[in-house]
Amino acid sequence: MVSFNIAAQEPIPTKKIAINVVDMPLSDVLSEIATKGNLRFSYNPRKIPVDQKITYSASKSVKEILDDIMNLIDLEYAYVEKQIIIKARKKERKKDKDQNITLRGFIKDKNNGEALIGATVSIKQLGIGTASNPYGFYSLTIPKGTYDIAYSFIGFEEIRKQVEVNQFTNLSVEMEESPPVLEEVVVSAISAQDIGDVQMSKAKIQPKTVTEMPALFGEMDVVKSLEFIPGIKSHSDGSTFYYVRGGNRDQNLLIIDGAPIYNSSHMLGVFSTIIPDAVNSIDIYKGDMPASMGGRLSSVVDVRTKKGNDKKFQAWGNTGLISSKIGLEGPILKNKSSYLMSGRLSHIKWIVQRQNENIQDLYFYDLTGKVNFKFSPKDQLYFSTYTGADSFFEQNSGIKWTNVAGTLQWNHLFSDRIFLNTTMSASAYDYFLHTDRSNNTQWKSHISNFNIKGDFTYFIKPENILSFGTGFNTHNFNPGNLTTDNPNVQPPVVSTNNSLEAVIYGSHEVKLNEHWGVKYGVRLSSWNNNGPSFEFKFDENHNVIDTTYYNKNEDQGRYTYLEPRLGISYLPNDKSSVNISYSRNVQNVHLITNSISPFTSLEVWLPSSNNIKPQIADQVALGYNHYVHNLGLMFKVEGYYKEMQNQIEYEPHAKTLLNPLVEGELRFGKAKAYGVEFTLKKELGRLRGWIGYTYSRAKRTFDEINNGKTYNSFYDRPHEVNLVLGYDLSLRFKLGVNWTYYTGSPYSSPIGFYTYNGLETPIYGEKNNSRLPDYHRMDVSATYKLNKNPNKKYRHDLTLSIFNFYGRKNTLFINYNKTETADGEFKIPTNLLQNERVTSQYFLYRFTPSISYNFYFQ
Repeated sequence: MVSFNIAAQEPIPTKKIAINVVDMPLSDVLSEIATKGNLRFSYNPRKIPVDQKITYSASKSVKEILDDIMNLIDLEYAYVEKQIIIKARKKERKKDKDQNITLRGFIKDKNNGEALIGATVSIKQLGIGTASNPYGFYSLTIPKGTYDIAYSFIGFEEIRKQVEVNQFTNLSVEMEESPPVLEEVVVSAISAQDIGDVQMSKAKIQPKTVTEMPALFGEMDVVKSLEFIPGIKSHSDGSTFYYVRGGNRDQNLLIIDGAPIYNSSHMLGVFSTIIPDAVNSIDIYKGDMPASMGGRLSSVVDVRTKKGNDKKFQAWGNTGLISSKIGLEGPILKNKSSYLMSGRLSHIKWIVQRQNENIQDLYFYDLTGKVNFKFSPKDQLYFSTYTGADSFFEQNSGIKWTNVAGTLQWNHLFSDRIFLNTTMSASAYDYFLHTDRSNNTQWKSHISNFNIKGDFTYFIKPENILSFGTGFNTHNFNPGNLTTDNPNVQPPVVSTNNSLEAVIYGSHEVKLNEHWGVKYGVRLSSWNNNGPSFEFKFDENHNVIDTTYYNKNEDQGRYTYLEPRLGISYLPNDKSSVNISYSRNVQNVHLITNSISPFTSLEVWLPSSNNIKPQIADQVALGYNHYVHNLGLMFKVEGYYKEMQNQIEYEPHAKTLLNPLVEGELRFGKAKAYGVEFTLKKELGRLRGWIGYTYSRAKRTFDEINNGKTYNSFYDRPHEVNLVLGYDLSLRFKLGVNWTYYTGSPYSSPIGFYTYNGLETPIYGEKNNSRLPDYHRMDVSATYKLNKNPNKKYRHDLTLSIFNFYGRKNTLFINYNKTETADGEFKIPTNLLQNERVTSQYFLYRFTPSISYNFYFQ
């Protein structure tokens, strides 16, 4: 609230003043009246047009002047407790439904026609607003009248329009990106959209931010950028594995245009599969997912690709030390349909072969494509596809894995207020372990998914939105079987599985008044497996006591769960909010791996079954947001507590590869996680970025592990600090800095050794009884634009990145089986009994520079 305080105050009618203003903003006019009339005004600057220019001249009583100005811009005032309160004039609403009119349209980027997801539309006279959906669509149902409508989006010029709404109005707008400037920019009210959002535990990363961040070997990486978000922890250097709020890595769902990607890594986890230049938006939900999303306990990362420039042709690309990429996009029919194609191919093979001549094949690639067609003002069709693969072969053996995904989406407007998105998607992940190429001996695991889903959104009123839908998923699992042309090899057979999942959901978001909002919903999921397959039954000692065979389409059992969601927000003022939420999530696909190495893509997936119950998580979160308008800063703090049931651990030395009895190697227990996350963020200006701090704990309890005692999980790192900064030195030269620190990960260290048959064997105490040294690292980058004229059709730049700028030795593993030689080297001795053992630490990257060249043509 804004107020002007004057020492002396008089009742409104008794004071006569003279006012003479020309094109003066309303806020300044009120300030002048307050000064001359010895008055105090109080109003909400977000709900009245404080920037509207006023031309007025009179010498009258204060009351008469206020009456004139209020009628001029359709406001009203009241004299309460020695202050004048100004607010938007209440509209007289008739019972006739025709008095409410729907204003709707699409918000797009003027340069390329891309949807601006999450752009805000606000009407100050009514004090209401809404945000565009993932396709840029918005809908507002309002009384008849003339309104000042503002369209805002981070990094784009605000659009203001005065619109007379007396019948249905289709108002689509195209916004221009803000030109680069060197003076500081104060973030507009769009950043404060988070203040009124009931949805909690959500983070958003702009693709442009990813491209500005320093990167290992210059490979800009969407997945690795997640590690700088409070509440998300990376595995270690050289890994794309991540953990969210105390959950395991398989409890995170990554979707591209609605299709799940089961393995998002290249080069054994060094790089991820997503090209940021082809991405439109990245939304991260940390446990509190919308009712339309689910299937994982800890997070959903929703990546939406660009649809392609529907106005003009453009090309972009990059080449660096490890790979090169190129993208092409343009219109098929201008403003109606477009295409996008992008690809990346590694050229690391020649580098590695210099060190190892036995390498025969080493590469990875990504291909992304998308086309869209607008058939009518109410119908639009999108088709997108992704494929990626890795291959590494040394002489007669090697590994290979592939990801394939495709999505067909149809948007349809049933009416001005009912929006439907129908999605049909499919994805598959295959892993091949070749042990003998001469006789085609290979181990293969597989998981695939086909999904059809309908999502409805009913914009009842700006403060009343109903979402509902249904979906069906089929899954196919091959946990890993060996095939060979060698007749002397008879491998065991591991059962494959087929599963069907049906989901129905509904969610209702209501703004009760200017202070309170609520969002509640429920997701009903039903999961069942069907044959052909076979299943083992185990006793309490995990010994097989029976085998059941299922015929084709025979039902193996069913799990049905309700997953409620509830969120409540309270806005004490227009700059602050308090939120609380509860959510339950259920997971029916499980990653089976007992490796904690960051260098693995060997993954076995199994469905929920009679031996593996669905994993369940209940999370409660409490948050506070505060927006500092004059500095453009958003401060967030969010605490959470999460309990998880039916968590999976493994028998010591469990065999998960080519084991038909793998379910007997599993142990089940519970876990809990809690923490608090702080973020201070500035999105625009010469200096931009964020700083975050997280305090969190993650603990697990299993009756048959660690003697039933609770222990810290691998990703239990109590303290973590993240810093991401970008700074424009000039219009052509910018710098980027990342810095991260976190407590070392727990691991199990031996507490002693004993000799048995001439061999020395470690003795282990409690699980995860030690910690690795604390981790910290700084990355820096510098980008120089080679064009003096930024408006040229061909633009290019050079980026220098340095990973681990000060060369910190961050420990990845600790070895207990080595000795130190006279020259300071560490080796495994031939006789451990005659040598003094020392611990040695293994680390990956120290000071690692790289350079990349980027180009853009349009």
